Amino acid sequence: MPITRMFQIGLAAATVAVMTACATPPAESPEASKADALWIADSVSPEAKTAMTALLSLVGTTQPSSDYPKTPAEWAANREQVEQFTLAFTQPLVETLSPDVSEIELGGVPALKVVPKGGATKSGVLIYVHGGGFTNLSARSTLSGAALMAAKTGRVIYSLDYTRAPDAKWDEITDQVLSAYAALLAEGNSADQIGIFGDSAGGTIVAASMLKLRDKGGPMPAAILLQSPVTDLKLAGDTIRTVAAFDPALDVGYARARFAQYASPSEFTNPYVSPVYGIYTAEFPPVLIQAGTREIVLSDSVRLYRQISKGGGDVVLDVYEGMPHVFQSLLPGTPESDTAYARSEAFWDEYIE
Repeated sequence: MPITRMFQIGLAAATVAVMTACATPPAESPEASKADALWIADSVSPEAKTAMTALLSLVGTTQPSSDYPKTPAEWAANREQVEQFTLAFTQPLVETLSPDVSEIELGGVPALKVVPKGGATKSGVLIYVHGGGFTNLSARSTLSGAALMAAKTGRVIYSLDYTRAPDAKWDEITDQVLSAYAALLAEGNSADQIGIFGDSAGGTIVAASMLKLRDKGGPMPAAILLQSPVTDLKLAGDTIRTVAAFDPALDVGYARARFAQYASPSEFTNPYVSPVYGIYTAEFPPVLIQAGTREIVLSDSVRLYRQISKGGGDVVLDVYEGMPHVFQSLLPGTPESDTAYARSEAFWDEYIE
């Protein structure tokens, strides 16, 4: 379905809130010049360049704060502020796509069942674990991402409203994903009829949950898709520094504050927290990892790809020129986003029965 320019610009504006809310800023680095921060390569599509220009102009007017939330009440207030801002810009796209949305529970986990307009056209279902830096966003404020995947793939999406940090830690959140997955199995779906995807922090949670499921001996889903995943909460990757000058919307202090709500720093190398430290020699679902060259967690995607590949896993790294964090749903209607969704659709079609 074509996406109008109005919604492209609206989503670009929402990117300021969503990218800041999502998982992954740079490690400390020399301050980038404004020219670097606003530069966009001619190698991206004209549509993406227009949308990104609007985004970077907005980002360039903001200054990161070092006054991060400290108490549960402050985190809750921060979450609500980001939630309302994001809803204001994503709702028009949801209305354009017009999915059938219903509130349900899966294994005790609140969720939204998202059916593409006109009904599903393909078999199998997808579970979606949204991003938001572990502390922010919800199934409702990220409904545009679920609705886009439903529209592009013709499948029903179950978007999980997992408990966000600091109200829950990594162990409880990954268990919620597994509970929802088990509920779909109990309803009569076979494992090879279920795919699971997540973006940003949601990608982290998906990969970690699948490691936990494998180690428990549970039936693995047909395939998983990770969109701009954060795979190392230690922020140790190369692009955390090398791309920092060109990814101005993400703040390292804010990320570290978020990560500390999700897990103790002493747990950051636990594979169920940072999946890049996992061992992938045993059975693991086929994985498609999508990332952009402009995002500072590109190294997280590269490193996870190498780790899974080293273990003999079935994994594809799908990288897009000049694209920012979670570009698929943040820059809808651009050739890059359309191509990424087409690749995702082909991936699901290959593995889901």
